[in-house]
Amino acid sequence: MTSEARREKRVGLRLPLDISGQDAGDVAFAHSAQTLNISGGGVCFETPRNLLVGARLLLDIQIPPALRGHFGGRAVYRAWAVVCRVERFEGQAVSRIGARFVGPAGDGS
Repeated sequence: MTSEARREKRVGLRLPLDISGQDAGDVAFAHSAQTLNISGGGVCFETPRNLLVGARLLLDIQIPPALRGHFGGRAVYRAWAVVCRVERFEGQAVSRIGARFVGPAGDGS
């Protein structure tokens, strides 16, 4: 992990997350997960999908009312992200993904 990637303070926070993109087999997918931690620069989550570093994802993060002030009052933060880290764990059905935000993807709801 580069020092640039670590500049943003990460907060261990579980928020509902909808993810869509294409997996390593070039198969389109959409599913729900939870964030493990989040920062101004990106997010970490676990998924059963086989994702590759560099994969582009569309993320919809559900923002609780108490935190909406940090997100312009939005209930959903919608952003494009790029997978920058994939951790696979032997014997487990999920991988831990680190994804960097690369830009907003609309207003959310």
